[in-house]
Amino acid sequence: MSETERPDTEAKRAGDLAFRPEAAGEPGPGRKPSAEEETGVTAGETLTRGGEELAKQKQEPGRDQAGVKGKTDRPHGRSTLEDSTGIAPEGPIDEESPPLPAGDQGG
Repeated sequence: MSETERPDTEAKRAGDLAFRPEAAGEPGPGRKPSAEEETGVTAGETLTRGGEELAKQKQEPGRDQAGVKGKTDRPHGRSTLEDSTGIAPEGPIDEESPPLPAGDQGG
């Protein structure tokens, strides 16, 4: 290295050389496409279950289902104290107050 070249200049030059397209070489063999990629899926088909499907099958602890909403009949509900992640969750002091999740409620 000459007196005029500084280490950061040498590092930049080495980086420029390393990322030149001709330094990359030939591409590798690639990956094998999955069956879904090969054949495709029909419109509207899903490979996973949605939240509505899961809600119909199993009641989640700490949730009360209040019914269904809208044209899609999506289930909705509210959380109970069992849903809290706090240590020894307590109910509201006033019976008319809603139960709030654990955490900083001060804002």
